[in-house]
Amino acid sequence: MRQMIAKADLVKTDAEIVQLLLPGACVEPLEIDFDRAEKNVREVRVTVNDAFHGQVQIDGVRATRSFPFRGDRMLFTLRPNQWSSAIPYAEVGQASITIGIEGRNNAETIKQELDRQQKILGEYTEWSTTLINQHNARLEGLLAAAVARRREHLASLEDLKSRI
Repeated sequence: MRQMIAKADLVKTDAEIVQLLLPGACVEPLEIDFDRAEKNVREVRVTVNDAFHGQVQIDGVRATRSFPFRGDRMLFTLRPNQWSSAIPYAEVGQASITIGIEGRNNAETIKQELDRQQKILGEYTEWSTTLINQHNARLEGLLAAAVARRREHLASLEDLKSRI
């Protein structure tokens, strides 16, 4: 608060100061556009377990789905209060997130795994959105209390100045 509210700002009411600070303090929840998936498949060498030879390399595929998103990409690094032992793994770009799988060229298995990953990603996004909305709902009251404390502190400095 010290950097945001100076003595000169105190000509405004606490409510006015809060309204000025509120937009910068609110967190925008992540919004993933699952309807605009960009799908990609390419050949790769993959290591698989063979009953007779142990681990062997075969010709396989890497299948991915990329989704555009809005919001702060750093929110993907946070774990919400509600979570599952199945954690989503993805590559996060500036404005897209990519899930994927490498394995044998088996369309049904690959689709099932990508669907599973997409479902987990959606759940985590919903859980984080719930927490962000709760945070944003409490924010005005928290800012009002912080502004009041800052005003009181600055007033105590003025009082100290007049007494010395």
